[in-house]
Amino acid sequence: MVSPLSSKLESFKSILPSFLAIILFGVVIFGVILPTSQKNLLEQKKTMIVSLTQTAWNVLFYYDRLVKSGELSLETAQQRTIEVIKYLRYGGEGKDYFWINDLQPKMIMHPYRSDLDEQDLSKFTDPNGKHLFVEFVKEVKKNGGGFVPYVWQWKDDPTRLVPKLSYVKLFQPWDWIIGTGVYLEDVHQEIESITKRLIAISIGILLIIILLSTYIIGRGLKETRRRQAAEKELEAYQHHLEELVEKRTAELKKALDEVKVLSGFLPICSSCKKIRDDQGYWNQIESYIKKHSDAEFSHSLCPDCIRNLYPDIEEDELIK
Repeated sequence: MVSPLSSKLESFKSILPSFLAIILFGVVIFGVILPTSQKNLLEQKKTMIVSLTQTAWNVLFYYDRLVKSGELSLETAQQRTIEVIKYLRYGGEGKDYFWINDLQPKMIMHPYRSDLDEQDLSKFTDPNGKHLFVEFVKEVKKNGGGFVPYVWQWKDDPTRLVPKLSYVKLFQPWDWIIGTGVYLEDVHQEIESITKRLIAISIGILLIIILLSTYIIGRGLKETRRRQAAEKELEAYQHHLEELVEKRTAELKKALDEVKVLSGFLPICSSCKKIRDDQGYWNQIESYIKKHSDAEFSHSLCPDCIRNLYPDIEEDELIK
């Protein structure tokens, strides 16, 4: 007989693969793909500002060659470099920029913070107390270029302070540091946008998986119920058959117990009508039959024997 526990286990086995597939999908999306996408996006942004800084650095390199060739004086070359870098822009709004400071550190040029131009920046800190320009100097002296995180104003809006990650590179001939950065808020917004798209796509895929799983599970449970119903019906039929066999066996046994049948050849005396048994003894016919069957005898005389034994009895009385 199919137990309720067995039935539940069968249902659970039908649901488990789809349930695990949904969990695995969620783990892959939110545990692997999304973090990887976020990391890759940040790496792309870092690669971008490295490339952009190198492009601006090439402007310094170009004017330095003009100085070395004698076509321009150092002062003129540096002034022209400042004018070019000052108006370089990129980004969606055309507000991302480059700045230049030296190793003192002193601001050479900042397009949105002209109040800092020619100012000593050694004590300048961000809202978190970080001496960011000192950190720029340390990074380029150590590695020639690198990344420095800090808090800075949002592009041309001095009232809005946000986290920023900048790449700075040393131009050694002039001891200038040129840099640009990416606002981490932009990165977070792009990550949020990617996350929303991934979530929307994931929900769509999950809905499809759930619908397919529901259909498959429904079919599986239906087949399981059919199989279980068939098994129950078969078990009931077998049980009924066993009961019927037992009943018929009991009835047959009872009939056999109640019925004794004489069979085979019975040696009987042609004169006295005695029957010889298996041990060779001759028995009165009524004793033998009574012994080997359930028959009982009541003695009487047939009309022929009455005539022979009692010839004086009249025929009319015999008929009576």
